[in-house]
Amino acid sequence: MQFYPAAWLKLIVPAVLIAAGYWGRAALESFSVDTQIFLRNMPYLLALLSLLMAYQFNRSRLLLATLFVVGFYWLVQNQLQVSLEDPAAARTFLSLSLVLPVFFLMLFLLPERGVLHPVSAVAFLGVAVLVLLVYWMAPWLGEANAGAVAYYAPWPGEQYVLSYGASLLCLFVALVGVCALALRHEESEAALLGAFVALYLALAKLHYESVSTALCTAAGLCMLWGVLRSSHAMAYRDDLTGLPGRRALNERLKLLGRRFTIAMIDVDHFKRFNDKHGHDVGDDVLRLVASRIRRVGGGGTAYRYGGEEFCVVFPRRSVEECLDPMEEVREEIAHYKMSLRDSSLRPKRKREGARRRGATRIKNDELRVTISIGLAERGEGNLDPDAVVKAADKKLFQAKRKGRNRVQS
Repeated sequence: MQFYPAAWLKLIVPAVLIAAGYWGRAALESFSVDTQIFLRNMPYLLALLSLLMAYQFNRSRLLLATLFVVGFYWLVQNQLQVSLEDPAAARTFLSLSLVLPVFFLMLFLLPERGVLHPVSAVAFLGVAVLVLLVYWMAPWLGEANAGAVAYYAPWPGEQYVLSYGASLLCLFVALVGVCALALRHEESEAALLGAFVALYLALAKLHYESVSTALCTAAGLCMLWGVLRSSHAMAYRDDLTGLPGRRALNERLKLLGRRFTIAMIDVDHFKRFNDKHGHDVGDDVLRLVASRIRRVGGGGTAYRYGGEEFCVVFPRRSVEECLDPMEEVREEIAHYKMSLRDSSLRPKRKREGARRRGATRIKNDELRVTISIGLAERGEGNLDPDAVVKAADKKLFQAKRKGRNRVQS
């Protein structure tokens, strides 16, 4: 399992949306009555757009989160616009403060299966049942004994009203969300985390004027941004390797300046892997190569070009500056020993397979993967990016003819 700390940069947009909503909440009262009515219905409008797009692009978790944002906003507007000293409002506030982290914890842990997938239907039902149980049981939990009353009572401070227990639970779920983002490296995780933080602040600062409208609008925008970005990733990212695909490469080539280098990479004897060991092993080989070239130095960006071929773009770099980073990648892949596993010995249940991981290994049967690399830079004879790609491809074939497992410039 790979960890991507750079994925946290995806939180920039949600953070900006939340900050704008939080600091802009006071300005809502300065607008005209008609404008205020429109703005107070903005979360519903954004949710409708997000729901339609999430369904269209088959994003089940974003669809479920959007439904939660709508329900959350409706509940706050209709049940929590009074003092928390009111017993009914206090019970609703406590229930919502515990449902919020529990719900998003489930979303962070669930895999994306698509809206119409049977697993998603079961997951939706399970989440709904859990949310209802927490919502109904939370008031009883907060009144179980004197310690529970103090633990789940609204915070006594003037600037913060969420209970101590709910605050700790929200902190834990936020950490889970950050880890999920770093592991999955997807915009959906950033959108979910942004919506969670926005709704958390809406409860923690509930005594502020118009805070629920402003922050639920920010949560809705996070959902809409997440759907748009995830749909973009579906079109531009390769599903097998996680690298940007051919379409993303074509867009990048249009934006390159006057100086750049392109590396074309091909897995040596890839057809032999597929013919001898099957396509599953071939896929593992491609993932291995992709995971290594993803971390290439020198400012390069890796792309899946097609089949067993990859491409790395080095903006503002000469061939000489790119030789060492590509040589390091080649050596790292060449020295990696890839152990084969016998699929017939692998248990059908994933948990059992993980426990008996070593039992499925084939003794003395390891793969050594090598790659060949061709490098070319923009020059007098190659002014067009497509021409540079073709030149790098020619260098790649030269590396193949010279024995493979080498960098040719």
